[in-house]
Amino acid sequence: ESMEDAALPLESFPGTAQVDFGTAPFKYHSELIDLPYLVMSFPHSNSFYFQVFPSENTECLLEGLQRMFRHMGGVPATIRFDNLSPAVKKIRAKGERELTDTFERFVLHYGFKYEFCNPGKGNEKGHVEAMVKYVRNNFLLPENTVINLNQFNETLWELAEQDRNRLHYEKEVLQSELFKEDQENWLVLPEKNFDCAIYQNVKADKYGIVTIDKKQYSTSPRFAKQKVSVCITFNTVVIFNEINDVIVKHSRLYGIKRRSMIWQPYLDLLSKRPRAIKYSSLYEQFPPTWSEYLNSCTEEEQKSALRLLGELLKNDDFTLLNEALKMASTHGHPSADQIKHCFYSLLNQSNTYEAIKPSIPVPKVPDVARGLTHYDSLFQTGGEVR
Repeated sequence: ESMEDAALPLESFPGTAQVDFGTAPFKYHSELIDLPYLVMSFPHSNSFYFQVFPSENTECLLEGLQRMFRHMGGVPATIRFDNLSPAVKKIRAKGERELTDTFERFVLHYGFKYEFCNPGKGNEKGHVEAMVKYVRNNFLLPENTVINLNQFNETLWELAEQDRNRLHYEKEVLQSELFKEDQENWLVLPEKNFDCAIYQNVKADKYGIVTIDKKQYSTSPRFAKQKVSVCITFNTVVIFNEINDVIVKHSRLYGIKRRSMIWQPYLDLLSKRPRAIKYSSLYEQFPPTWSEYLNSCTEEEQKSALRLLGELLKNDDFTLLNEALKMASTHGHPSADQIKHCFYSLLNQSNTYEAIKPSIPVPKVPDVARGLTHYDSLFQTGGEVR
């Protein structure tokens, strides 16, 4: 092997860390998906911490680092990274890195020294790469079922800390004792957290919907074609008006879901002026069954239906309301009260009773037709009108 290809062993110093992402399968929101997890490893003590996130973007990276600093009660003096896009904007001549603005401000806030691997030189962060595999094999396989990601992450601190109760593979000293040497060399933790959010000004479309990272988020119909301010964190999208009052707060979308609608601002306005021309196109944003129903209603029926939606629409989930509308429409155009009755019937299915079975046959009653058009059949074509 030539001298140029030979790799020297990297010496580890107390208080230094390495950071990288890995991916593992999870049963999350009833789906089997791969999620990233962020690992911070400490080569001196062969220790680590890890947290699971929905993405490897800037907000998730900084949120993960900050969580670890806060849990540890200190900041590693030097942290080595791969050339992660959330941290490095460009690699210049002679290996100089142009940092992303948010990452540079994060570094200044916490005061640690950063190092980056040379492109294609994975051995320069070999410890964290080994820990990424170790964490996956020992803690994340087979797949974990996760309902609440924040609660799941809270359980991971103890797993990492318990893992230190074993001898170091070379030094024959408990890793927990070596970790204390790491702690003694950390920087003091700043009193205030860093704001890991990203702020943008965006323009809403004709429905009052804004697009962020190719995902759509509702505001309010009164902000149609207007600019709004947006605060984007790793798990939320908060939208503000011109005086920085909150309009709506969304859970941030990841994966294949492309739109988040919070209907209350729309329903409040539409229930007062359902036939206003400037808002009529908003009915296209409802699920097809409701859009068709609302367009077939009179103005008073629309007001009642929209008030009903405002009362029953919880967590902006139309699933049960769609079923209720279909059930209520079985015998023609239903009223808001009929839909409401069907909704609560579906909601409390466990309390339903068997259908009454009369001892004698019940006469069949014809369906009642809506409107006056059925009277046309009484007029004879070409006859005299009296």
